[in-house]
Amino acid sequence: MPLPADLRDLLKDPSFWSAYDRCDDDGDDDDERWEDHPGWTLTADVGGGHTLVLEIDIDLGMVNLGMCPPGVTEPLQLGWDDAHPFPHALRWDELDLIARAVALRDPDLPHPGPLLALAGRFVLLGEHDDLDAVTPLLAAAFGTGPADAAHWPTVRSWLYRCDGRGRGVTWQRDDAGNWTVDQDEDQGGDFTLYSLRAPESEFPFDAWRALLAAAGRTVADAVPAAARDTLGDLPARAVADRDLSLAAQTGRTLAAAGVGHPVVLRGLAEPTDPAEVCWILETVTGAARGSLVARWFGPSALRGARRHRLSLHLAVGGRPDPRGYATTVTRDLDRALRDRDLGHARQSGSSMRRDAAGGYVTHAVSVDIAVLDDLAAGTDLVRHTLLRHDPAPETVLRHHGGTVAVVALR
Repeated sequence: MPLPADLRDLLKDPSFWSAYDRCDDDGDDDDERWEDHPGWTLTADVGGGHTLVLEIDIDLGMVNLGMCPPGVTEPLQLGWDDAHPFPHALRWDELDLIARAVALRDPDLPHPGPLLALAGRFVLLGEHDDLDAVTPLLAAAFGTGPADAAHWPTVRSWLYRCDGRGRGVTWQRDDAGNWTVDQDEDQGGDFTLYSLRAPESEFPFDAWRALLAAAGRTVADAVPAAARDTLGDLPARAVADRDLSLAAQTGRTLAAAGVGHPVVLRGLAEPTDPAEVCWILETVTGAARGSLVARWFGPSALRGARRHRLSLHLAVGGRPDPRGYATTVTRDLDRALRDRDLGHARQSGSSMRRDAAGGYVTHAVSVDIAVLDDLAAGTDLVRHTLLRHDPAPETVLRHHGGTVAVVALR
């Protein structure tokens, strides 16, 4: 089974998402359920013998993304996300296409659904991407967690993790048709590109183009072109009026014309979300991917989203366990911000000094902090979290805006 049964159940569990979203830290999660857990492998078939492979090991704090061409059993590596990540592996339109093809071949992996929610961490948005076409699909894939959930994935937290726009990131196509990614580091700010898809890299470009071509054929073959002529203006009216009954009528018309694809017909008659109706109508009509999604849902609420940068100089000198103290403080900051959907934090370096014996000891640790949208609330949360750990007077929190400003801790 492509999606393991126990993993399917865990997708409804906030504690799973809390651990999964933190797989890029040191892998030390408080939930003992993940200790010595063998993890999961999700194999997604796009057609023609090509598969996308996602390997998840929460105990080790590691998520690997790979692919298998026909006849290959050991995945070719596309990227990974752990304490030393190379996660920037996919364009949005690539994952969207793959998820559509997989859904058409496997009713147990609907789109938007588990594949998009789990593999979305490997997407890197570029200037060409339209949030109006992206965010509705991701919102439907994540769904809504229990009312009392301490953590649940959100499109906003995903965006700040995977957004390369305004950060010097450029996706470009070479003469062979390969999409590669690069970054102008002078425009990157606190964002650094980590990708195997650099120009002239060892990324398996030929195999990747073949997988995408196979996915494209799966989607194109789902509805014969001749069947589109029987629909008239039904799909356009369904989208313009946001009318699910007209989408269902579109499905009945296709069935009467001899189209029997079960995923297409079920998705139009009994969609799990309007976003599912939109991509299926795009498939049925041949409209550009994302165009009907954007038209149905309108402007994304995240168009004006902002990401604020804070930096923390955490003084640890003189403490019995400087590294352990820094790790605890950083983890608590990260969890406090993530649990309130206000941002995240991670260590970015350290400085050493000689001690009385002539050896070197850690004097301070640098922590990069991202605050999402609400700078005042995020800064206040950082301040209160830090104060619980009795920071040394030398500890300094700074906000990097138009100018760099020191933030008072007390």
